[in-house]
Amino acid sequence: MADFTHKRHITSVAQLAPVQVEQLRLCGQAYDGEDRPAERRLTPGTPDDEVLYCVELWDVVSDGSPLYEAWFYQVDSGSIFLAGTTEMVAQIIQSGLECEDPDRELELGTAMVRAGLIPPGDSEYQRFSRAADATQ
Repeated sequence: MADFTHKRHITSVAQLAPVQVEQLRLCGQAYDGEDRPAERRLTPGTPDDEVLYCVELWDVVSDGSPLYEAWFYQVDSGSIFLAGTTEMVAQIIQSGLECEDPDRELELGTAMVRAGLIPPGDSEYQRFSRAADATQ
């Protein structure tokens, strides 16, 4: 069972490992299609279309082992990577989870419901909530 843990508010690339700096760059690119350095995504005073706001980084673990690194930004967006890699496996779009792998989507969606990261009004909330209840 996957769990979202170790939430960090990210305000500087100095807080990040090199692979996480690259993940942040890819988050920005997924969000607005522009390939800009991670540093510019966190720097107030740069043009508004470059900065990502409300940036959080979570670990997603199972039995203490890291599975994913989950980024949330712009209040209702995000990107999820395999832990320690730049392989993006899911995205958060308008607070909803988007993932091509149905098993991974259920795993992440269930964990997001348990962590309070999917709003009850989301179209998939009930499905993920039922799965979360079944695993308790």
